[in-house]
Amino acid sequence: MQVQDRGFSAAFLSHFPDAPDVHRDRARAEACLAQLVQRAKDTGQLRKDFDPSDVTLLLLANNGVVRESPAASMAASRRLLAYFLQSCLPTDGTPPAPARATPP
Repeated sequence: MQVQDRGFSAAFLSHFPDAPDVHRDRARAEACLAQLVQRAKDTGQLRKDFDPSDVTLLLLANNGVVRESPAASMAASRRLLAYFLQSCLPTDGTPPAPARATPP
């Protein structure tokens, strides 16, 4: 979807310091995402060191990928997402991920 419509990632990754209610809405969305991540961890569907900020990391990475031609963007975006999803699966003996990225 991000290849065809960049609106979501642009809005999610942007800062709107003067927009009314944006901080409240963003905090609510982030809290819901954190709950979803925790439920996936609790059921063993997601590696224990996954952090909700990893979703932002994926959006940032994919945002760079989708700048190519539409055909190249779609193929690269699908491959990136597949790698990302595979890396999120819980596996025994997998070394922990590096420290989470902090926003600038």
